[in-house]
Amino acid sequence: MTPHVPPVWVDTTGLYAALPSDGSIGDVMVGGDPVVVQGDDAVKGCPELTKSPCTGIQAIGNRDMEARGSADEARVEFTLFTFATAKDASTTMKDLADHERKESAGYGEPAQPVTVNADADETVAMRDGDTFEVVMRIGAVVAHLHASDTELGNVEYAAKVQIARVKSVANGINPDR
Repeated sequence: MTPHVPPVWVDTTGLYAALPSDGSIGDVMVGGDPVVVQGDDAVKGCPELTKSPCTGIQAIGNRDMEARGSADEARVEFTLFTFATAKDASTTMKDLADHERKESAGYGEPAQPVTVNADADETVAMRDGDTFEVVMRIGAVVAHLHASDTELGNVEYAAKVQIARVKSVANGINPDR
């Protein structure tokens, strides 16, 4: 008999720690304070951000980071959504990926799929010019990265860091220790 292992899940407090911290994506990436919403704000905000019903949404966390200094315009926005179940997360993840694909096509050239291996349960990644959208699910958590003015290798690294941080927090480990 296989033991029942709950899916990866992060509570509202854990979202703060799961979002990348200054220095966790590389020495040059810094950002503003993370923002986390729950309750009615999450219930209202999730459908706006994902174009999904967001059944089971618990909380949303967001952090915007950019390259320090003027030499580089690189920017990555990290958004995490926690759900009651992995099934709810999977539905929203697919809806969000479809929304990003349709939005890109609305500007002319549709985004091209790219491969990002970040050790998530599900991943959809696309590139439109110098902008990347990576939508991942790990257990009951959806992670969305919106990156601009950077390269695929940097995006994949940021995605790996984000998934590793979610897994650490879900296992009760502070990723910044």
